[in-house]
Amino acid sequence: MFPLAKPVFARWSRLGRKEDAKRICDPGERRMFKKNDWIFGLISILIGVFVLANIRDLLKVSNSMDPAGPAALPSIIAWAMVAIGLVHIATSMIMIRREKGKGKTETLPRRERKSLTPVVLITLASAVFIACLSSVGYPIAMPLLIAAIMLSVGVRDVKKIAITSIVTTLILFVSFSFGLNVDLPLGILKRFF
Repeated sequence: MFPLAKPVFARWSRLGRKEDAKRICDPGERRMFKKNDWIFGLISILIGVFVLANIRDLLKVSNSMDPAGPAALPSIIAWAMVAIGLVHIATSMIMIRREKGKGKTETLPRRERKSLTPVVLITLASAVFIACLSSVGYPIAMPLLIAAIMLSVGVRDVKKIAITSIVTTLILFVSFSFGLNVDLPLGILKRFF
């Protein structure tokens, strides 16, 4: 027998015990889906629908080399996001219904509300980035977006934030502008390029 297999088989042999069954099936234990996943599902559906609604401009492009068209991949991803959102909402509603049947009703716990804060901050930072992109320009707006995302997820080292923001922006700018010949909005830096 392999040396690592012994502890695994020992755990499996104890699964019949009452204490282990409680520990394994503990409702407070981590699960794939949680009761409040409907929030993620709703956000996923909204993003998918937004992409599908704004993809019409890509359908007008006629000189694409892709036989499926330039809108094929974004529409597939958008439909996948809608499907993922529907799965999350359905499983969340099932879990809520089961807990209501058991008499457990609670509002959003403080810890889970706190975990939504980075999501809200990243969404707001992305919205500001999109709004300012054409006027400020990609080379200025992108490091600010990266810094805002890093701050919202808890990174507090200013040196690490600055280096990551600037290096990532340079790599993306050079690879898209010069490598792929994509015209990124330059905003106020247009006269230098």
